[in-house]
Amino acid sequence: MSNEFEHNDREWEERLAAMANALPKEREAGRLLEERTVAALRRRGLLKRKPVRRFGPAWLAGSVAASIALFASGVVVGQMLGARTATNTAIALSQNDAQMTAAQVQRAGSAYVNALQALAQMSDSTAGVPAQGREVALTALHAAANEVIRMVPNDPIAAEILRGFERARQQQALQQQRDPQRQIIWF
Repeated sequence: MSNEFEHNDREWEERLAAMANALPKEREAGRLLEERTVAALRRRGLLKRKPVRRFGPAWLAGSVAASIALFASGVVVGQMLGARTATNTAIALSQNDAQMTAAQVQRAGSAYVNALQALAQMSDSTAGVPAQGREVALTALHAAANEVIRMVPNDPIAAEILRGFERARQQQALQQQRDPQRQIIWF
């Protein structure tokens, strides 16, 4: 029987060795095992607790102040850059508009002089300037002189033109006082 026990022991040892070899050599501990081990070590005083970082009111107030300062500086810089761009654009547009307006005045002045030349040629051929043409030419000249005086108040040429119109109006008023004509208005 001893032989039989030895045979069973050897068979058992071989099975046990085979099962042991089938097991993994390393195995990662589960999360629960790790937590229990850490808790047991802390209870025994072998492991210190991690300091819990909490943000206090001072830290919170500082971060809010920094956020507001960053936002405000962004707004100020943005407005400054926007204002600079808007100013440069307005200057460029006004210079462009001034050039365009000056060119328009040049064209209108040339057209005015050409029309006066045509009117003068008509008066040469028809023995006299038509009254309506003369009146329109003088009204345009008077309005232009007034605008030049508004732009440049001390302009001597425009001032002299306006003084000439004033003298002509005064002479016309004196003429009407000396020679009252009966005016009939037909409706």
